[in-house]
Amino acid sequence: SSSSCSCRANPEPERRNHTPRFNINIMKFSTAAAILALTTSIQAQAQTELIFDDTPAFALGGPSTLLFDSAKAEAEAETGDNTRLLRGKRKEGKKEGKKKDRKACDPSDVVLADYPQWNAEKGYWIGEYSFYGPDGKPYASAWPYEYDAYRGFITGGVEGNAYRQRNVFLYPPARNSTCERFNLDLQPNVTGDGECGVNGNSLVFFADQEATTCSDNPELAGDVNGPFNSAFGPLPTTTELVGDGNALLYQVYVPGFLCGQSTKCPNPLQSQLTTLTKGPGSDEFDLRTRTAQGLNFVTGQQTYASFYRERKVTEEEFYSEMNNTIAEYNILDSDLCFLDGGAGRAPVANYTAGYEQCVAHLQTSFDL
Repeated sequence: SSSSCSCRANPEPERRNHTPRFNINIMKFSTAAAILALTTSIQAQAQTELIFDDTPAFALGGPSTLLFDSAKAEAEAETGDNTRLLRGKRKEGKKEGKKKDRKACDPSDVVLADYPQWNAEKGYWIGEYSFYGPDGKPYASAWPYEYDAYRGFITGGVEGNAYRQRNVFLYPPARNSTCERFNLDLQPNVTGDGECGVNGNSLVFFADQEATTCSDNPELAGDVNGPFNSAFGPLPTTTELVGDGNALLYQVYVPGFLCGQSTKCPNPLQSQLTTLTKGPGSDEFDLRTRTAQGLNFVTGQQTYASFYRERKVTEEEFYSEMNNTIAEYNILDSDLCFLDGGAGRAPVANYTAGYEQCVAHLQTSFDL
C-alpha cells in the first residue's frame, strides 16, 4: 500500500475511568502556567515510547477536554490535507490543483506492515533506559526512583491499519542520597508497599492507534498524525518515516492559539527520533535506538532528553529477563504492573497488582 494515514488513539473508557479531569478554563491561567502544565504532562509521559513510537510515534494517555478546543484539534488531525499537517508546509513544486486529481482512498485499506519501520515494531523488545533533565543530570521528579538506568519491556502488534503497544517499565531502588533528598523535602520517599533504598517499582503504559484518514500522495506514504492525549488535552503530533526505511521522526506540538499561530506553535514540545538497525548476523531490524528531546514551545529551550537502547528478543527471553529484573530490583509483587505511567501513576481500573498482571498487560498487544 502507498497510502499514508493520520491516526488517533482508540478510546479505552474502562481503563481511563480513573483519569483525572481538571476542567481548566484557559482564560484563568497565564501562558506561563499553561507552558508549565503542558511541559510537566509531557515529561511525565516521555518515557512511553510510546508514545506510539515509540511509540512510534504514536502517543499515550487518556481522553481529556482541557486546555483547548479538542474538537477543533481532532478535526485538524483528520483532515485530508496531510501535506500541511505532516510536513508543516507544502513541498516545492506541489500545486493545489494536483490534489484534486488524486483518487480517494479508504483508511481501512492502509497496511502499516507494508512499511519496514512499522513492521519492525511487532514483537518483544527489551530496553536499557536513561532519562535526563535540562542540566544533563538524571531527571528528578516526585517519582522516588532512579532515572539514570532502568529497564523497559515492550510488546508491539500491527494488524492492517492498526498499531498497539504495551509497556512495562521497571525502576531500581532509590539510592540513599535520593531517599535523603525526599526526606528533607518532606515528600513521600516510596510509592506502594516497598521501602526506600530497598525496593524498586514499576509502571505500565498503553498505546492504541489506527488509521482514520489517508492520502495517495506517495511522498506521504507511511506517515502518521493524530492527537497526543496528554493529561491536559489532545496535542497535535506528526510522525514521518525518514532515513533509508530505517527511522521515524515523531514530534508533539502545542495548539497555535497559545502562541498566536493558526494551527500549531512553531517549536515542538517533544521531538523523538527512532532508528532501527540490524545486529551482527541479523537479516532483520533487531536493535532500536530512541532519543526524545523535550523543549519549551515558547523559548525553544531544552527541558529533558532520553536515551533508550532496545533489542528485539524471543518471547521466552523476554519474560525470563523481566523476571530477572524484577528480582534484581527487588520489586514487591504488590507493586507490579497496576500504576499507569501515562495517567499520573494512578491505578488502572480492573488491574490487580502482580506478575500475572504484567503478562496479561503485555500480551494484549497481540489481541488486535
